[in-house]
Amino acid sequence: MADPLNVASCLRAMRRAGAAGEPVPADMAAMWAKVCIEELYGMQKPVRYECRRRGSNDPWEEAEPGDVTHPRRRNLVIRALYLHPPVGKQQHRWPPGSNGDGRCLDCDETEWLAGPECRPHAPLRDHRSAMPFRITWLIEPLEKLLYLTKYLNPFDRAKWRKETTYLIDRIRDHEKGSQP
Repeated sequence: MADPLNVASCLRAMRRAGAAGEPVPADMAAMWAKVCIEELYGMQKPVRYECRRRGSNDPWEEAEPGDVTHPRRRNLVIRALYLHPPVGKQQHRWPPGSNGDGRCLDCDETEWLAGPECRPHAPLRDHRSAMPFRITWLIEPLEKLLYLTKYLNPFDRAKWRKETTYLIDRIRDHEKGSQP
């Protein structure tokens, strides 16, 4: 088996080994883990370590090397701080011709009240789309409509009875056809 050089080839080799159902040598599993950790997370070194007494709410102080190597012995909580690249700031987009009284096209903030960077709102999600729906749920209201056609004049009654019976039959045929 060739050595995987990236996460995709590593995962591909893992899937093949799992599908084969044979045991995998420990050095191969260790190599997969090393590749995944290094490629996904990288070898980050903390910029600074901070510590404080376990269970206290005192402010964090810069940790000494001995604090980092023996935190339990000294009853300390240690945290590592990493340097991350700054997030790029998004500029506001004002409508053309607004003289200080327009609203941003992305975040809808007024121009005279807006901060230095634009923070667009997350789009609202229509929760009805996440709900399950079965077409057979329409049969009951259609049958009720079929029953209520007796209160209509003869021409409308014939039209609506024909429409509803057609729809009910089509839904039932569809349900029969989609059954495994």
